[in-house]
Amino acid sequence: MERYLIDDFGPKYSDLPMEILVKIFRYLNPGDRFAVGLTCKRWLEATQYQLFIDDVCLKFYKTHFSDTTSPVCNLLKSCRHFQNVFFSQVEFNETEQFFARFGTHIHEMNFKACDIREKTFICMLIMVPNLRTLKVEGCRELLMSGRLFEYGPDQQILANTLQNVTTLSLAFNRYLSDALFKRIVSLMPNLEDLDLTGCSISFHKGLYRKFYPGRPDDASENVLTFHYIAQFIERQADKLKKINFSSTLIDGDALEILAGFDALHLQALDLNSCDQLTNPGITALAQAKYTLQHLDFSKSVRFTDACLHKICQYLPNLISLKLRRCRALTDLGITEIVQLKKLHVLDISECESVTGQGIIKGIASKPNPTLLELYVSALNLCERSVIQIAQSFPSLRLLDLSYCFNSVSDLCLQIIFKNLIWLRHLNLDCCDKISDSAMTGVGMFQRVRDFETDNTTVPNPVVSSGPLEDEIESGPSKSNRIPTNNAPEEPVKISLRSKAEQEIVDDALRKMAMMEICQQKEFHKDDASTGYSIDRLKGLRVLRLSQCNKLSDISLMYAFKLKELKEISLAKCQQISVLGIKPFVQNCPSLEVVDLSECHNVNDKAIEMIATHLKRLQILSLERCFQLSDFSLDYIAIHCKALRTLDVRGCRNMCAEPNLRLVNVPTLRTVHMSKPGPYVGEPGYFVKKPLPPPMPKRF
Repeated sequence: MERYLIDDFGPKYSDLPMEILVKIFRYLNPGDRFAVGLTCKRWLEATQYQLFIDDVCLKFYKTHFSDTTSPVCNLLKSCRHFQNVFFSQVEFNETEQFFARFGTHIHEMNFKACDIREKTFICMLIMVPNLRTLKVEGCRELLMSGRLFEYGPDQQILANTLQNVTTLSLAFNRYLSDALFKRIVSLMPNLEDLDLTGCSISFHKGLYRKFYPGRPDDASENVLTFHYIAQFIERQADKLKKINFSSTLIDGDALEILAGFDALHLQALDLNSCDQLTNPGITALAQAKYTLQHLDFSKSVRFTDACLHKICQYLPNLISLKLRRCRALTDLGITEIVQLKKLHVLDISECESVTGQGIIKGIASKPNPTLLELYVSALNLCERSVIQIAQSFPSLRLLDLSYCFNSVSDLCLQIIFKNLIWLRHLNLDCCDKISDSAMTGVGMFQRVRDFETDNTTVPNPVVSSGPLEDEIESGPSKSNRIPTNNAPEEPVKISLRSKAEQEIVDDALRKMAMMEICQQKEFHKDDASTGYSIDRLKGLRVLRLSQCNKLSDISLMYAFKLKELKEISLAKCQQISVLGIKPFVQNCPSLEVVDLSECHNVNDKAIEMIATHLKRLQILSLERCFQLSDFSLDYIAIHCKALRTLDVRGCRNMCAEPNLRLVNVPTLRTVHMSKPGPYVGEPGYFVKKPLPPPMPKRF
């Protein structure tokens, strides 16, 4: 009916000039462009514009690749072109028709843990003349023999095909040797990006004499050494821009060797999980490679404040700096980061010795409109430091405050909603102090105004500062007040509840009072008596609220009106039920990833609402939702036509093989499920041992 009205009585949107359609579609993210491409042929043609195709990836996961079977035989009938192809855990058979059809359009190929033969791999590469990126990660069968790219009749064809490759990844290949490395890189003379993450590279100089005695120009068939890699880097120095040695044994001496190549002008260097780094090596690198813009030293236990001081001193053009879980860092080093004026991405998560004082005196000491992404997960922050972050970085697109248990309060969240309106990704996992008041803004107006009036001190969240707190004040707190001289004394009431029981009662009373206020005022976001709601973040796409136990259906009903929200995590939020999920899925129709694991109040009716309204749903996690039954699987099978991954582990009331009830979902690839019960706590969990057979009778 809707299509009939649009075609016959409404404007002809399909007749718009192609230039206008392309201009409009540029403002959409890849998921939305894919959806509008299903509207009509003209819109599909507009989504095939060269700029848009770069954002689309064709992924094969845990399947058998053959031209004569699905899904390849179906793709051969498609009119689309694919520039990026990803193979994960794929077994290959016949590939000629597919690559003859799409090979000339492919720019990137990624093989991850695939079972592929050398001959098949070479035939693929011959048919992709415009290849720019090649990633072969964890494919041990391909490299195990050590004969890949040996001289043969196809060598010259391969040289012509791979000469335009600029990005090469050989990560996590334990059978990679110097000889293999030499043959591979010799076919790619224009390499700019080299990734050797997780490879078994030997950096010990003693092996050079063992495997290269008297013949230093020959490549070893047995080991992969930094000695030979360094020779290649020196030859390719004028073109290499990015190198990745993450999860290897690279040490300070190797960094000094890299620093000695004058022609090497690196822009990015990744050294994630490298435990052998030393201060002299990092210092030499920082002093010599002033062109570096991206550095990753995450999980490097020997990275210290002195190293960070040298980086901030000699590399002022840094755009991205990642120092996650560098445990030797302290506030002394963090305060130096303020010198990096061009920084866009900063990750200092899980640095145990970094506190809120280092943030206040360092990066948040003055306004910084340049920073776009900030990761401060699991830091010993204070409430003042979180507020300072929200006030100092108005251009933030991503903010990770997960596992900051004691620092993220309702007031902090209100300041975030007020100042960081450009946020696209907000992570608040395990910030269990935030409540419905922070999400909706109810009762927060006075607290925010008091803070803005005198922002030298953060008001105590326990003190009543608004009508909501006065209204829901619990009984025992009232009865224990000291009576005045004019008022008659009241009998002292002694509560027999435990502290945990009293918290439950207070929380229930607070929830009831807030529900009444929202219903009476009909809760409008422009109400002058309320604070800032999360729906102020119009462009928010990823929101993580796992284990925020104080959040309830009130937030879902009155605050979550986010049209662009793609991913949400409400795992372990025990107060979430169908009452809040119904308006939530109606107000957030773009959701593709939903995590409701261990939400024990979620029932089959809630899953029906999710399956009915979320047409783009791709990943759904329902682990240990004990109220769910086979009816939930039926709702998913009927309505979720785009679902790819489903997690129903620990759902006791479901059948033993839930995947059999979902066979009509064409896109479903992975179903995580538990083994058949009985489960812990159920009758029959401890199975009795069988009785031994009876003894034979005597005759």
